[in-house]
Amino acid sequence: MSDNDINSRLFGPGLPSSGKPSVCRVEPRGLYLPEIQQLIHFAALETRVGSFDHNQLQLCWQYQDYTWMLIPEGRNAQQALIEQLPKKDVKGLGRWKRSTFGQSLVWKTVVTTLCLLAIGVALLVWRYDDVVTWVAGRVPMATEYEIGQSVLTSLKNQTSLQEKGIAVDAVKKIGDRLTKGSRFQYHWYVSDDKAINAFALPGGNVIVNKGLIEKAESANEVAGVLAHEVQHVEQRHALKNIITSSGIAAGVLLLLGDANAMLMVLTHNITSLYFSRQAESEADMKGVALLHQTKVDPSGLATFFKKMQDNSKGKEGGFSWLSSHPNTGERIKAVQDYNQAHPCEGCETLKWDKKAILASLEKTPPPAKKTTR
Repeated sequence: MSDNDINSRLFGPGLPSSGKPSVCRVEPRGLYLPEIQQLIHFAALETRVGSFDHNQLQLCWQYQDYTWMLIPEGRNAQQALIEQLPKKDVKGLGRWKRSTFGQSLVWKTVVTTLCLLAIGVALLVWRYDDVVTWVAGRVPMATEYEIGQSVLTSLKNQTSLQEKGIAVDAVKKIGDRLTKGSRFQYHWYVSDDKAINAFALPGGNVIVNKGLIEKAESANEVAGVLAHEVQHVEQRHALKNIITSSGIAAGVLLLLGDANAMLMVLTHNITSLYFSRQAESEADMKGVALLHQTKVDPSGLATFFKKMQDNSKGKEGGFSWLSSHPNTGERIKAVQDYNQAHPCEGCETLKWDKKAILASLEKTPPPAKKTTR
């Protein structure tokens, strides 16, 4: 291993869903991967933001009609790679830096100044969290839907999303059961992303990654994850997050139905939808309660948490779905305690044909050809 090698994890066809430990090296013409003897030219690389913290560097490229991805192992490796990559030659690297290091101070200043007088009295009377909750609860659903559609459009430009097929039907069958009677109109998508992740957008769009489906051992584990994500939508956590991160003034724009102004604020950070520990805990408990309510065996959420915790031991960074929440043990215990205190009579084990689902998602890739330097 060279002194210039940077520890990383490689994702691609034929590799484990959790990635393969590897190294990379920045050379004058591009990024060299000794593991597969490939030199990827800088112009072929595309930068994406990953993990629930939205501070993870993901480098993607196309090779033999398949998408490959490289993620530095840990903060030190990521910082070393960022410092060595040429910003002007790697697509999206400059945008990644802007979205990682915070939102635009100019917009915060302008929006806050315009609305400061209007909300001053409220800030003196109520706590900040109370104001956020009050504003979010009064935002028109049409505005929330418009923001969600904008985020979805952005995602479709970045990754492949399936809207129909065996995998989507399986997710939709579970999701529709969990959301029957909801005020939101839910839509279900499956991403070809191999990261173990799922996330909900404002207004009811829920995306499940291929990597999560591969990792789940049962339909009830998928149901547990979906119940958690559904509660992010039902409790409007994304709106609260936007208001918290962009300022109460941004929330006032939302309340007034001014989605266009909000989209301008979020243009450079459109996919930064992560939630606080309080929101995650609420989604856990309301999610497991939803499983009880819909008569779905609620043990899946805890078993999936436990699986992720066991797999991430000793691995810096862990898995995407838990990466910003290190108190996983407490979350598992809270869910298990709830299930023990509330026996779920009549709850059923869901059935799925995982083999058929994965077959619909997989394409057997040809053997990768090694390139010479």
